[in-house]
Amino acid sequence: MRTVRILLCVAAFLTFMAALQGGLVVGGAEGVGVAVGLSLPAVASLAAAWAIARRPGRKVRVGVIVLQVLYLFWQFGRIADGDPFGLVGAILPVAILILVNRSAARQYFSRAE
Repeated sequence: MRTVRILLCVAAFLTFMAALQGGLVVGGAEGVGVAVGLSLPAVASLAAAWAIARRPGRKVRVGVIVLQVLYLFWQFGRIADGDPFGLVGAILPVAILILVNRSAARQYFSRAE
């Protein structure tokens, strides 16, 4: 589970960087709004990493899965826009989904309840 927490923190960092870039591209007050909106998944990733360490349970596992599926949709949108980094960005959510759905991870989350 330590690897999942690290990957969630990496995803949060990369999302914060994308939010910063989006805010700078748009600029002004609208850019601040774009940056704040794009930062929400990063905050959710950090919250999930914290919850895995402090309060693991089935709801946390489901939350991580939903969050990663949303990240995948975001990356599919980037791919559809012709951004080649969408493929690279899809690797992280897929890796997290694989790790969270392993039997050891399922036991970790169910044992905590």
